[in-house]
Amino acid sequence: RVLFRSSIIQQNKIGLTFDSVNVWNGSEETPPAFGEVFISLKPTGAYNLTESQKNRLIAEVIKPVSVVTVEPRILDPDYTFIKIEANVLYDQKRTNLTAGQLQEVVKTAIQNFADSTLNTFNSTFSNSDLMIAIQSADNSIITNECIIQIQKKFYPLLGSEASYVLNYGVPLERGVFSAGIYSYPTFQYYISSIPPVLENAVYIEEVPFPTSGLDSIKIINPGFNYIKAPIVTITGDGTGATASAKVVNGIIKSISITNSGNNYTQAIVTITNDPTDTSGTGGSAYAVLQGQYGKLRSYYYDSKNVKTIFNDNLGSIDYYNGVINLNSFGPYDVNDPYGQLTITANPKSTIISSAKNRIVTVDPFDPTAILVNVTAK
Repeated sequence: RVLFRSSIIQQNKIGLTFDSVNVWNGSEETPPAFGEVFISLKPTGAYNLTESQKNRLIAEVIKPVSVVTVEPRILDPDYTFIKIEANVLYDQKRTNLTAGQLQEVVKTAIQNFADSTLNTFNSTFSNSDLMIAIQSADNSIITNECIIQIQKKFYPLLGSEASYVLNYGVPLERGVFSAGIYSYPTFQYYISSIPPVLENAVYIEEVPFPTSGLDSIKIINPGFNYIKAPIVTITGDGTGATASAKVVNGIIKSISITNSGNNYTQAIVTITNDPTDTSGTGGSAYAVLQGQYGKLRSYYYDSKNVKTIFNDNLGSIDYYNGVINLNSFGPYDVNDPYGQLTITANPKSTIISSAKNRIVTVDPFDPTAILVNVTAK
């Protein structure tokens, strides 16, 4: 039924054309939305449908062929933009191209790679595949490396505070000694209301967090028949983390951290019996690192070029799930002709997949989306 409905949309008679269509059942949502079907469409030559186009598509194309009890819902595509910096080493004896010409050849190869593999629903970006495409662009290329960043672009409501959820669709790297998440371009904000003072160049960044210990330990299975508290052992790539368990009525009631430790990016919790208690069994748990969550702040440079924090709790970052939340964000203006604000982050993995209404793409209208550096050997 889903495939049929998708083909009906593609073959519509109301003059709409689509690069990609994705349809899924409400039962696949979290929480499930039974009785609904979700549709996302990438229109040809545009990012989203207008509201009037959506209404007409539902009324004239989708509902006439839908089951009466099923409610169709159209969701706009949620774009994750990939920013690519390619460093290319080449042998100038093996080509007649100048460095500038080779740059353009590589840029074209990257754009062709993006056009052929991305910009549709259920597509996957792979850094290794991109490097192969670059390597094949010219015989003079000896090797290459790519630095990948991901971006969300949105239009904040100007002059009025609102909350925004940006889902990157992939875990994010946490900035340790410097901010890895930042905004572009600058935006304007009233940094004082009495008297009114408008700052024209405000930025967003993550608050760097120098160490990563354990935040908590969650119990998966409390086990049974424990007489004494079992021993909790934490292993991983950090040091110093310790914890203790509490047993009530034969089961593990809680596990408390006694030392959060330092420098963990992964941690494994192992539960073993006290040497004098062999009866208990089945207990298991997992660690939640302090690094799962972070904060965003806004700042500007004062008249003496000193970095000044404006709001030290502008929003939150869920690094594991790749989600950024902006709270009560209401700039006066964005220093962009179209009012668009971009927030850039570093992905934990350079294999980035899309699902449901997400689309992974390289922005063809952004001249900074592809940067190529060539070095002659």
